[in-house]
Amino acid sequence: MAKNNICQELLDLLADCSNRQIWGVFGDAINPLSAALREDKRFEWIGVRHEEAGAFAASAQAKLTDKLGLCAGTVGPGAIHLLNGMYDAKMDHAPLLAITGQVPRSEVGSDYHQEVNLDRLFDDVCVYNQTIMTASQMPRLGILAAQYALANRGVSHLSIPSDVGPQAVENTAMEHPIFIQDAEVVPHGNDLDRAAEAINGTDKVTLMVGWGARGATAEITALAEKLKAPVMQSLKGKAVLSEDHPHWAGGIGLLGTKGGVAASEHCDVLVLLGTDFPYRQFYPKGKTIIQVDIASQRLGRRTGVKIGLCGHVRSTVEALLERVDTKSNEAHLKQMQKARDAFSKHIDKQCSLDKAKAPIHPQQLARALSNHATDSTIFTADTGECPVWMARCVHMRGDRDFLMSFNHASMANAMVHALGAQALDRSRQVVAMCGDGGFSMLMSDFITAVNYNLPIKCAVFNNGILGLVKMEMESMGYPEWGIDLKNPSFAACAEAMGGTGIRVEDPADLDDAVKKALATDGPVVLDVLTNRNELTMPPNLIPAKAWGFSLAKSKEMVITVEEKIGLDDRNPTPGV
Repeated sequence: MAKNNICQELLDLLADCSNRQIWGVFGDAINPLSAALREDKRFEWIGVRHEEAGAFAASAQAKLTDKLGLCAGTVGPGAIHLLNGMYDAKMDHAPLLAITGQVPRSEVGSDYHQEVNLDRLFDDVCVYNQTIMTASQMPRLGILAAQYALANRGVSHLSIPSDVGPQAVENTAMEHPIFIQDAEVVPHGNDLDRAAEAINGTDKVTLMVGWGARGATAEITALAEKLKAPVMQSLKGKAVLSEDHPHWAGGIGLLGTKGGVAASEHCDVLVLLGTDFPYRQFYPKGKTIIQVDIASQRLGRRTGVKIGLCGHVRSTVEALLERVDTKSNEAHLKQMQKARDAFSKHIDKQCSLDKAKAPIHPQQLARALSNHATDSTIFTADTGECPVWMARCVHMRGDRDFLMSFNHASMANAMVHALGAQALDRSRQVVAMCGDGGFSMLMSDFITAVNYNLPIKCAVFNNGILGLVKMEMESMGYPEWGIDLKNPSFAACAEAMGGTGIRVEDPADLDDAVKKALATDGPVVLDVLTNRNELTMPPNLIPAKAWGFSLAKSKEMVITVEEKIGLDDRNPTPGV
């Protein structure tokens, strides 16, 4: 029987532990991989137009499935382009394997054409990072790369020199299945008893959920109902609990809501469930905080935690349910509900502003997407203003899900994350909420959606400016400058690339356009002209931010006058 070469062996190892798409751009150094994939019907190769898009798509798949995401790039610049998407996976703790080529071994160190020290380049982003220098290192290094990524929920990288990939694997003595952790960790009984004692000592308990609480909705709901506790969320925890549930409170932070703030500020005990919410200034002061996280190094690193429970959220909450008392006092819950409902009415009013007046408010677009999308839709959102409208205007219900570049917060993630999500299930609706700056950055890979029958729906919030950067400048007292975007018609671009483009300028046309976009077969760009001056205000206004905003507006008025009369630094003579 013919022996596998290195690339064929690697595919055999990955088949049972990975998502079955490999995203990337072929080049001479990874031609052995292309040959192996051409013969291997278990995998689908998706050739993107930019390797960064491929790494983001693979990262999205890893986040949604917990299986290994796969991306590939050739030597030098092809490998370098993967880096941003790899950091997205690293910072959101998603298991990813990047496969790259490398120059022939005999040329390493000679300043050869396209030679880059990939081991050094990828050192910071990876939990496992090796170059396969001989066939005798396989299958061992392939197994280790997969297991390190899965066990550490991080990024692995294998570099394969062009003269090594075709070599036959002679010794498979070390070959074994990829071992995947499927056990759930439960904290020590004494620690659980301490947590239960703190919870039983008050009627004012709030739960806060994050990404680590995914898969534990039933247990968290049961705990909330038993404790009469509101459930607030980090943005990453938005899909954990339906927003129709009476215990749902909303979020905290700059993207938060009044209900989330009330649930946080008025509790005695705050229980953090699988959240590593990074903004320390938004944690409440003077509370007893209990934190549940599978990674003990994360316990207490954001705020003063009194009781740290190292364990998986589902099994830990299940154990706590047996130890906590059933509460009857609903005063804390009702206080949160009052604040939540008042804020919801405020948001509803913003989402239904005068439809006869342009420009369109971004809240209207987000709410229309929420109203007309299916109950199983996966939403993705670009970094910038889009997460604000996602957080406040799109409701999680049914089996809806949501992801973005949470911790890395890269621009241009929404459309390419949508590619990865859609490739997992081409029949499931996937909606990307794209900023115009982010969409245009990787817009070429809308062609990938067309070429591979990935029917994503991209709603572009086209306000002609880097909106969040504008707000950041103004809140710090700087006038907006250098952030205008001279955009094409994104709808026309979509049509030119073989998809469907729909452009909306009149608010009266918005609702029908959203329904049409969602009902259209194939990939769609919904290009909506939105208000560039919409305020993304936090639920609690910080005085320093308000003063900075006022100062910036004063400076902008001065600059505008100077430009109109021709008096500026480049042309100091009025009228000339």
